[in-house]
Amino acid sequence: MTRLIEIPAPLLAIDNPPKALYYKGDPSLLERPLAAIVGSRIASNYAKAQTKKIASALAKAGAVVVSGGASGVDNAAHEAAFPNTIAILAGSIDTDKRKHIESIGKNALILSEYEKETTPRNWSFVHRNRLITGLAAAVLVTQAEAKSGSDASCRLALKQSKRLYVLPHRLGESEATNELLASGKAKAIWSEETLLNDLGLRAAPKENDPLLLFAADRPPLEAAMEKFGALVYEYELGGKIVVKDGRIELADARY
Repeated sequence: MTRLIEIPAPLLAIDNPPKALYYKGDPSLLERPLAAIVGSRIASNYAKAQTKKIASALAKAGAVVVSGGASGVDNAAHEAAFPNTIAILAGSIDTDKRKHIESIGKNALILSEYEKETTPRNWSFVHRNRLITGLAAAVLVTQAEAKSGSDASCRLALKQSKRLYVLPHRLGESEATNELLASGKAKAIWSEETLLNDLGLRAAPKENDPLLLFAADRPPLEAAMEKFGALVYEYELGGKIVVKDGRIELADARY
């Protein structure tokens, strides 16, 4: 069941803000640091692999990855960040029956400006992109060809004064992002570590503590208790993890 949600402040500040916003899932994700990841639907293996590494690092550092629920880069970003992810749809929530979208609605968060029975149209995908870039503090583009929808998202991000990051590609590939790098309008993503540092996020611990590694994915408290028992409360008292909104997370992941 979809419900109406208060429109987040960042979306009220964009051109043509949504008149309404509907959701399914966990709205508390909106309270955490948000980073958008967008890119080509027909993404290269390189772009998809790097997208997964970046999205996973962001999620484990306490951020939430925002994308558009499409194939290619979007799907790679949602999958790697899950359940720390938000999908913004080009149609109403009730019309999208894809398994990965239903899973995001159950375990993460789906947003749409369309109430019900609205199927996506060609124009609505571009219209949706203003919400993806508008909601996040930073926009990461891992592949974009010239004059593509992802190229349009880059221009939107710049118009909205967002921090724009792009993944470097070989000559002749992802021409839109390479041009942004050449013009100095975007920063390059050279590694997950440098990106996290630039965004002011702290990387997840590299130690082999099973509970801390488990907490990095922000799982439900119930699942943590089933797996680790009273050790969860010991770690909470010791300041290593926090319990919030029915989930556990690394103490260092809160900003």
